[in-house]
Amino acid sequence: MKSSITPRKFSYEQVNQASNVNLVEKINLARQQRPCVFGITIDDATTVDRDDAIWLIELDNNQFELQISITDVGALIPKNSPIDQEALKRVITLYHTNPNTPMLPVHISTNLGSLEEGKERLALTIFFTLDSQGNIIKFEIQETIFKNLRAFSYEEVENILKNPTTKKHDQLLVTIQKITQVLASQRKGKSGILTDDGYIDEDGNLIAENVNTHQLIAELMILTNTTIARLLAQEKIPALFRTQDVGIQDLDQAIKEMGHCLVPAIYSPCPLQHVGLALETYSHFTSPLRRFVDLVNHRIIKAYINKKSSPYNLDELQVIADYINDFHCQFKEDKSLYLSIKRKVDIANKYDHIKEQEIRSLSRDDFSELLEYFTSKKRLPELRIYIQERLNTLSLKDFYFIWFVARIDDFFYLDNLDTISILLIASQIKNITVNYEVKYNQKHKTYRAKCFINGLTTADFAEDVKKVKAKQTSALMAIKAYVNNQLVKDNKSKVLVNNAHRGEDKNVTAEENFSALLHEKIDSNSLTNDFLMEVEKKIDYLQPKDFYKLWFVAKINSFFGQQIDAVSVLLVRSQLDHVKVEYKIDKYPQQEGYYSFCYVDGLTTMHPAIDKKKSKAKQKSALNYIKAFLENNLTNSPQNPTIEDIKTEENHPSSPPIKSTVEKDYISLIHDLCQTNQMDYPEYKFIKIDNFFQCLITLNYRNKTIKSTGYGKSKKQAKQCASHVMMIQHNLHRSPE
Repeated sequence: MKSSITPRKFSYEQVNQASNVNLVEKINLARQQRPCVFGITIDDATTVDRDDAIWLIELDNNQFELQISITDVGALIPKNSPIDQEALKRVITLYHTNPNTPMLPVHISTNLGSLEEGKERLALTIFFTLDSQGNIIKFEIQETIFKNLRAFSYEEVENILKNPTTKKHDQLLVTIQKITQVLASQRKGKSGILTDDGYIDEDGNLIAENVNTHQLIAELMILTNTTIARLLAQEKIPALFRTQDVGIQDLDQAIKEMGHCLVPAIYSPCPLQHVGLALETYSHFTSPLRRFVDLVNHRIIKAYINKKSSPYNLDELQVIADYINDFHCQFKEDKSLYLSIKRKVDIANKYDHIKEQEIRSLSRDDFSELLEYFTSKKRLPELRIYIQERLNTLSLKDFYFIWFVARIDDFFYLDNLDTISILLIASQIKNITVNYEVKYNQKHKTYRAKCFINGLTTADFAEDVKKVKAKQTSALMAIKAYVNNQLVKDNKSKVLVNNAHRGEDKNVTAEENFSALLHEKIDSNSLTNDFLMEVEKKIDYLQPKDFYKLWFVAKINSFFGQQIDAVSVLLVRSQLDHVKVEYKIDKYPQQEGYYSFCYVDGLTTMHPAIDKKKSKAKQKSALNYIKAFLENNLTNSPQNPTIEDIKTEENHPSSPPIKSTVEKDYISLIHDLCQTNQMDYPEYKFIKIDNFFQCLITLNYRNKTIKSTGYGKSKKQAKQCASHVMMIQHNLHRSPE
């Protein structure tokens, strides 16, 4: 699949226009009208196009003058000129093409328009007067001549913030950080926030390095973009606003209503909400060298402060917004493809010629990556000696690649290996069917177990006085037979489960069919409360993937029995949803026993699970995580256990059952609407973007075509989210009136 957004070359006319810009002359002519200001820039170490700069002056009465200077590209590029027309086609600077594709010719983007250290440049400066709480007392926008005192890198500033000296610039940055932390605390959004894992930017991307500096700059840019948007909205001036609107006027209600449903941000000439940033209105203004939207808004603001009419009318802005929104949909798809290909190339470059000493120095995660790559290249036997050295640190997924992909007949002698979970991983990745037959031998007081892979099993059974041990051994025997092509068909056997209450064997073939029916019901959004009552009756026969479907796909807040293997359910989720599951287990204070937190992608429960047995504490923490997930009560700042927690757990070891509920199904609501009013059902289009799916839903409603978009980690979630957004954005009712 080839990317549709490819590198472009500037024409001779466009390059010639850039070369003819006389910056020195423009600055000299502007000295009479523009005040001179200065400041510093903070960018990535490799940045060559510097858009924005900052400065802070302490005033009396605990007030500050914050200066945000943005390069004045509009003074260099006239509207509708050859460069301007090309910039619209490019929309943004593309950093994922090879080579990079700048939005503007390099003579402007990296020279005349870039705020280079020690150089004078034309700029737009917003002068904020702030109090100690970050509130804006007043602000003013002026055309200025800016000089960059120093170009800092993110890494340099991060080191200063961690270990500041008494130098003027160090103290300046520390003061600015305190102000930006106050600004960040005033917003309630789910983006533009600092978390334990890193900084989440306004588009939801996680930045894991130099996080304090990224937050510092991002908050100042959000402040600037928001101020510009509010001014334009207040003056009723059409511009290109950045919106994430769900059709609910009350912002707090909108944030609550949408929950974790991902809604795409788009550009619009109307000042609507940005739910992700928890702002009433928002715009893009601070990156005119690399974003055409910002250049448009610069021209509009310049016209406003110079008391001139806007250079853009509403219809013109709508055409630009539609074009740019369509571009970004394609861009996300292309970028995802590019990153996927780039990752494969990077891994190949990293490991194709790796040396012995380099292999031995790899971290656990990097070794797993190497193992998976060598497996794909049929080179895994080359790693055999290194696998032997790392047997105690290999992950369960590593064994999947060793046995089910590379089919290496080795390492079956290892003790205490969780072969049941390895088969569970294989069942998700390789899409194989795994079943067990367990019988209790009354005479010998032992359990006999057989493991079936795609209906085939081993010639012999595993036997042990402990049921779980017999099952684990049967799984290991089946894996070994699978590797050596020695699985056989056993016509006498059926998939049996021991009835713990009566000591009898029970055929569960019907239950297997029920499991398939359950999946079908969930995938087709046709779960009913009557069917959930049937699920309750057959709860003992459900597999981990069944519970995954119930809890993480259908979002059913029930079925939390004590015998459920919640750890295996989360293992299934880690494979299907590509999430990271971790457990933090320790002995709890002044008592015999353990407390456990279950973390999934950095989120966990507020309180730990506690038990005298380590394995039970782990299971309880997994189940507690699932409950908190369904109730939207997860946190990244859990509380350590207290003696009161321990006493409470001992007196009330288990939580009461929760009543079965079916989460509101917006897909079905729209289908009901269509059926009731004899309308055609909506059409759905899915696009895979990184680890998410985008769903575009189109419906003919009231003699017009309406569209909405949603995102999710699966097509099901994306479809549900898009339907939810459509119901709200277009105010859908039972009748089209």
